Amino acid sequence: MKKPVLLTLLILTFNLVFCVSLLYAGPFIPVSDVMSVNAIKPGMKGYAVTVIEGTETVRFPVEVISTVPQKSKPGKLILIRAGGPVIEKTGGIASGMSGSPVYIAGKLVGAIGYGWNFSEHDLGLVTPIEEMASIWEWPEDPPGFPVPVDITPVSKDQKDEGKNITSQDLGSNILFEGASADIRSLPVYASGISNRAAENIGKVLDEKVVNSIIPVNDDIPVEYNARLKPGEAVGVLMAWGDVSMGATGTLTSVSRDGRFVAFAHPFLNRGNVAFPLTRSWIHSVIPSVRSPFKLGTPLAIVGSVTQDRPQGIGGRIGKFLPAIDVSLKLEDTEFSRSSRKRFHIASDPFLVSKIFPELLIGVIDDLWGRKGEGTFRVDLEIEGGTLTEGWTTSNYFFSDKDIASVAAEDLKSIVDTVSLNPFRKINPFGFYINIQATSEPKVLYIEKLKVDKKKIKAGEELKIEVTLRPYRKKQITKEFTLSVPEKAFGPCEVLVRGGGISPMEQESIYQGLNTISSFNELLEELNAREANNEVIIELVYNEKPGNDQNIDNNEDKLLSEVKESRMKEGTLRIFKSNYYVEGLLRKNVTVIPVSEDGNS
Repeated sequence: MKKPVLLTLLILTFNLVFCVSLLYAGPFIPVSDVMSVNAIKPGMKGYAVTVIEGTETVRFPVEVISTVPQKSKPGKLILIRAGGPVIEKTGGIASGMSGSPVYIAGKLVGAIGYGWNFSEHDLGLVTPIEEMASIWEWPEDPPGFPVPVDITPVSKDQKDEGKNITSQDLGSNILFEGASADIRSLPVYASGISNRAAENIGKVLDEKVVNSIIPVNDDIPVEYNARLKPGEAVGVLMAWGDVSMGATGTLTSVSRDGRFVAFAHPFLNRGNVAFPLTRSWIHSVIPSVRSPFKLGTPLAIVGSVTQDRPQGIGGRIGKFLPAIDVSLKLEDTEFSRSSRKRFHIASDPFLVSKIFPELLIGVIDDLWGRKGEGTFRVDLEIEGGTLTEGWTTSNYFFSDKDIASVAAEDLKSIVDTVSLNPFRKINPFGFYINIQATSEPKVLYIEKLKVDKKKIKAGEELKIEVTLRPYRKKQITKEFTLSVPEKAFGPCEVLVRGGGISPMEQESIYQGLNTISSFNELLEELNAREANNEVIIELVYNEKPGNDQNIDNNEDKLLSEVKESRMKEGTLRIFKSNYYVEGLLRKNVTVIPVSEDGNS
């Protein structure tokens, strides 16, 4: 079995230091008057504002039962009981009401943040507004530049806070609002990927991910000059397009400088983030014994979420951050079918590192219509940002169990290396992936190795004959020639193997003799990786003792330089096939040194 492609270049060569420019925005001051949690008394009555259908906000009455102290943030929560016709219709406080502002005597107290499953759903906990406002005591660290990227303007008819928009106008780009409010985050909802991918992403994020059976439409438009009001339904997106992933809650408050707070609990609790904020359409609230939940669809991107803290989320309306573009085309060569998905991922390199391979697996499962064994040829292009000329690579993969996972893991290692590189910020940038897929084992086996001589003089050429067999097909024979260097001496070895089997390593980096010092060098070393479709033929030799000054020492060279040097001297040959190459064979030969008079 081949050694997995683990790109440890970052770990081996870099002491990773990230320079950030932190922006302190100042205190968050809601437009409306506020009431401190210290002024809250049991029996006080007020109302909450939310959306239960469409985009129109409605009110329902609430009564304070008690103030609940907390040892963690938020430091205090307010226990309330909700009632009235709205709550009777919804079956209680629903998941998706998170962030619904609560007012007493016309003053903002906080927002609904928590409830309980399998309980009386009219009971809930409110996060005080001063706790939510405190998220802005943290600095912002937005990536890139504040302009929209790859977006479609929203139509004039859609700008007026969703008026004249019906559910039929929304297509089928559905994000559900969750089924549990007794945790400190909303469930993440995904669409456009397989169920196993959603389950695996949930494990990676340590969050509940619910996969929707409803397909996803094209890109969500952008509303440039949005004006939001407290109580409106809003959403946070991690991915959008043909693949969608996010959660929906409620806007709590805005300030005069365009900042907002919402949700009244964290989304993923990642601190500084760069997620799109959306205006959402609520189809309905679905009653449930477990917990009522809203069924919602994002209407348009209206801003950015830059804070994701225990007390809530916050960000800026009308500010748009760059995103990562992903396009994946899958060609099923068995059935001559081709399909594509294109989507965006929020600009968070570390988050992308975690969810990117699982998203790819989910998309491949969905496009291919199956999972399991198979052979892939994968072509990857990365471009954008400061990577002006782009970078491409190609590789073959085979698995008798789960080909999508094998290919995705290799792609993840490349994406990690490029996106987390310490030399250049590539933002925004895109990944363009083309996969030729077949369930057949397109495997090329190395069966025989012959050399024309057992003993050979230094400076001569050695003829190699390699017998290869495609899976269940006739053998084919290939001939190669290796040069025996003048400096070679004694017992040597001819080695024929599939690319990636006992590959040449970055020895100079492992031994601390060299390092990668630029982004271009990093790309060169990525290019030097062996591909799984290669037949590697090499002469591994001992060097003649003495005359050290004449020896071309490779010890301090990077892998790309070593390969170039060995190709030039003729001790390395690479044959590229259209198969995944499997196998390793060796033959021993003896190099006879040549004396100065030319005799052996």
